Amino acid sequence: MLQRRDFFRHIGTAAWALPLFAADPPFDLLITGGRVLDPALGVDAVMDVGIRGERVAAVGPALNAIGAKTILNAAGRLVTPGLIDIHGHVYDDVIPISIDPDLVGIPKGVTTIVDAGSAGASTFAGFRKHVIARAKTRVRALINISLIGLVVTNEIYIDAKLIDAKATAKVIQDNPGLILGIKVRINGRDEELDHDAGVLAQAREAADATGVPIMMHWSNQRRLLDMLKKGDILTHPYNPPRSGPSLLGADGKVLPQILELKNRGIYTDFAHGGHLQWETAEKAAEHGWFPDTISTDIHRAHTGPNGTLQDLVTTMAKFLYLGMPLGRVMEAVTANPARMLQFNEKIGTLEPGAVADVSVLRLDETPFEALDTLRQKRTLAARLVPQAVVRAGVLSQLA
Repeated sequence: MLQRRDFFRHIGTAAWALPLFAADPPFDLLITGGRVLDPALGVDAVMDVGIRGERVAAVGPALNAIGAKTILNAAGRLVTPGLIDIHGHVYDDVIPISIDPDLVGIPKGVTTIVDAGSAGASTFAGFRKHVIARAKTRVRALINISLIGLVVTNEIYIDAKLIDAKATAKVIQDNPGLILGIKVRINGRDEELDHDAGVLAQAREAADATGVPIMMHWSNQRRLLDMLKKGDILTHPYNPPRSGPSLLGADGKVLPQILELKNRGIYTDFAHGGHLQWETAEKAAEHGWFPDTISTDIHRAHTGPNGTLQDLVTTMAKFLYLGMPLGRVMEAVTANPARMLQFNEKIGTLEPGAVADVSVLRLDETPFEALDTLRQKRTLAARLVPQAVVRAGVLSQLA
């Protein structure tokens, strides 16, 4: 007699599980008929996604709908792992620039936001209590190397006593799974190189003691770049001059020390915020250079109606304009951030057994104008519109 079992069918690098027997319990949620795009699995095909409880149970064509508690028809839509914004500022009501994660998370198609340095070792307890614990959107953190975090925006320059590797390491060790890295917000000015190297050395000590990566603001200085190690992250490559250095040299080409980063295992993060100049991004794209992750650096000043970035899906559309293929765009907001940071849940994929985080998006091919930091306009051919989000098995329909 046949016994109940699960198995994987492989086509190339794609794999999906098919429930075969009526004895399999029905799905709590079945998402049907969408174009499933999961870069982690190498899947891009019309399929169904079955969810039981908080986990993905199966992904495949024509899954058994009998007994499913909820069925969501996703025909004509993209169905992806829940979008991850690896760089935002969401210490709302405490840090003046921060925004409520539940305004820019789930309602915008995003299931996970990583706050990039709003809290430091002295202020993280409040961030954990008042933001992480209450938000419906999953929130994790990169801890600021300055004890006070972003109470002020020159936090690493005002007092050397605020840079404390041991205190930073302790708060990381006391909050496993919540603090995923260390943020170093250097200005990138040549005259501050000695100071910045000293701060980065403190961050290096804390990172090495805890096994988490460093995320550092952009620099082309080899002295600083040489202090980064495999797994570290460099952020803001497309800076306009007022925001710091970019990845380009005087000849308009990507600098050699930046091209070397990939071979060194050092990642790059976009982080829109005040750090996009169209001309810089376009020149980098002409040379085939794109960052590993697409993120927003979102805070209050950046959202609608007059903000230059709006949200993560609008930021993703900017990369479609730059010529980044859709699959790579999705990888930069799902598989790559999940690989770069040590989340304590399996996210960034629809692999059976992973946390059931899903984003359902509509590709709207109506041209629209989008801004860079300098409010220069470009006409984009398409945008992504969130239709529904599943966060740990809980469905929110957005449209």
